[in-house]
Amino acid sequence: MPDRYDVIVVGAGFGGVVCGALLAKSGLKVLVLDKNNRVGGKQMGISVKGFRGEMWPTYGIPIELGPFVDAFRQLGIESKLNIMLKTQALMYRRSGGEWVTMVNVAGKQEKDPTENMFNSWQLDAKEREVSLGVLAEMALLTPEQLDELDDVSVQQWLAQHENIPHQLRGFFAVHANLMSTGIYELVAMSELARIMVIFGSSTTGYPKGGYARLVEDIVGVVKANGGEVRTNARVERILVDDGSVTGVATKDKVYKAPIVVSNAGIQPTVLKLVGEEHFDKGYVNYVKDIVPSLGFASQRYIFSKPVLEHGVYIGTSEDSFLDSERLDRMAEGKFPKVLSFYGVVPSNFDPDMAPPGKQMLVLGTWCSPDPKAKEIKALQKKVDQQFEEMFPEAVPYIESREGYMGPAQVATLSRDPVLPGLGGEAVGLAVTVGYCGKNKPSAKSPISGLFYVGHDAGGRAFLGTHQAVSSGLRVALLVQKYFIERKAVYRS
Repeated sequence: MPDRYDVIVVGAGFGGVVCGALLAKSGLKVLVLDKNNRVGGKQMGISVKGFRGEMWPTYGIPIELGPFVDAFRQLGIESKLNIMLKTQALMYRRSGGEWVTMVNVAGKQEKDPTENMFNSWQLDAKEREVSLGVLAEMALLTPEQLDELDDVSVQQWLAQHENIPHQLRGFFAVHANLMSTGIYELVAMSELARIMVIFGSSTTGYPKGGYARLVEDIVGVVKANGGEVRTNARVERILVDDGSVTGVATKDKVYKAPIVVSNAGIQPTVLKLVGEEHFDKGYVNYVKDIVPSLGFASQRYIFSKPVLEHGVYIGTSEDSFLDSERLDRMAEGKFPKVLSFYGVVPSNFDPDMAPPGKQMLVLGTWCSPDPKAKEIKALQKKVDQQFEEMFPEAVPYIESREGYMGPAQVATLSRDPVLPGLGGEAVGLAVTVGYCGKNKPSAKSPISGLFYVGHDAGGRAFLGTHQAVSSGLRVALLVQKYFIERKAVYRS
């Protein structure tokens, strides 16, 4: 006889484990299955030669509010959310080639950060006035105004303003890449504005023990409440009978449940795990048309001694953003003169993340989500060259460059490719006009008992990992309601 559960969660990324833990805590019999040998999805932890961290640079949990705080509180493990603070280096390359650095102190910012930012940009008095006005307008948007901006791209919103300095335009375009993992012609202004306001008004840090520790803490709640988590258990098929889910099948076993929550991505779920034949043609076409996020290519730098002072390094210029035209040129091996980059030094937050006397930097940049993209190796070489230009004092202490990760690795670890050019998305669905806010794909699928969780459905207004946790919180409530309806109303 197949094993029977109330709910099966497919995929143990943050969205999946948060949803599973909340459902287990509510009394449901939960099974979480993941194809990898470790939980965590894209935030799976690494441990190499005494160094610990993530495969991609990951940072930015607000300590005052947000999905992580809400999730750990609801799960009864709030005391385990130990967020460490450290300085952040915001590096900007001026048009003349000079790199200037603005350092954000650890903790709450006491000074207005725009002053240093405008100095880095070399704005005159009029440009400062215009820029401050635009930023203030964004910060003061009402919830109703933000909802209207679900249908307005960052590019369109900027076009509504006159005399915007090119540095400010570049700032918004870069942050569409950095914070929304999309291109500014498509990213919805509502999403970028919400993210920028949240992170501009909160204190952010890195979790002690890394993000893998957080996943382990959440998985601990699943198990403590009678749930099961099984790794090396790739789901080959989500089983459907007469329009309702009945369970899942792995290579060698069938698990039965009236509810399945997929953390595998909406496109892989519909097009592969369930199959197009179980959905209306219009819905299948809608799913196929969903816009993916950008990809991300990263690598690890191992240093023979601590050479980097700050916890986070972000490097940009007014012209380092990616748009659709530049993505096309990158596919031909033609890269921007300056790449936007993002790096995290885990041991500068938590010394236990590296062997004594050594240091690791996880550094990368944005790229195509295509797992077969041929330009990724050349792009990572460009990152190396830019690092050497920016940090010449650190170069002599590089012991190794390793851990090269990109869209191909994402497709292997997390998101099965089901459409040409897709599968290596850094977060999943892009928060673009038509697919975010009020237009976000429903977490409840047309098939009875099938739900989606993760960045693709159920969350909003946060960075990728945060949006996945937000989705886990929201989808757990939907599933609980569905379970109660099914038991109390339909007596099934």
